[in-house]
Amino acid sequence: MIFGGILASFIYALACAENSDFLYRRSRCDSCRHTLNWPELIPLVSFLALKGKCLHCHSKIDRGTFLCELLLVFFYILPVFYDLSLKDFTLYYLVITLLIPISLNDIKTYKIPDHMNLLFLFTGLYLTELSYLNIWEDIVIILILHLFYYLFSESIGYGDIKLFTVITLITPVNFFIYTILMTYIIGGLFIIILHLYKNKIPSKIPLVPFITNALILSFLLYEEMNQIYFGGFL
Repeated sequence: MIFGGILASFIYALACAENSDFLYRRSRCDSCRHTLNWPELIPLVSFLALKGKCLHCHSKIDRGTFLCELLLVFFYILPVFYDLSLKDFTLYYLVITLLIPISLNDIKTYKIPDHMNLLFLFTGLYLTELSYLNIWEDIVIILILHLFYYLFSESIGYGDIKLFTVITLITPVNFFIYTILMTYIIGGLFIIILHLYKNKIPSKIPLVPFITNALILSFLLYEEMNQIYFGGFL
């Protein structure tokens, strides 16, 4: 649990970083540049103890860090209480460790940094030992993704296409299909709910949070989805 919180802070900072400078220095306040002491770096506890403000300049600490730590701690312990249907724990922990910080950054900036996609790709291929790599199926899916982007480029960012490309290379093909379906089901429901409470829908809506939720649901409901779509034979 503590490990999840520590990783959350680092990966969230990596997702938000525009360069690699933070890798070579100690953590510091974004406002006053004061170097943080170890009590100020304890996941969750330090944010609550400091009431979300820097101890020295009293400026507000980015709430994204706290939310990232909270979500990662929750999803790290989720398999203890709820069995994953796709029992690939290495892939599960990789997905939540990287995509939750990327999701929060996407909400804030509407961007998916290329270095995060590359980290996700190479780490995923290494940890899965290429076991989910199906060359011809993946090539077809990647071509369809790019055709979709060509036809609907005003509705989806190319960063999302690159992220979907990474996901199809490191997950089973049917798992990827479930993720696509769930992404747009969840996104569609969100738009409907948003439309009910707001007269004007934002021109941009970050897609990565929906992708992340879809991936988690696919881990939890993988066998059930196999039975629904393939009669339980896969």
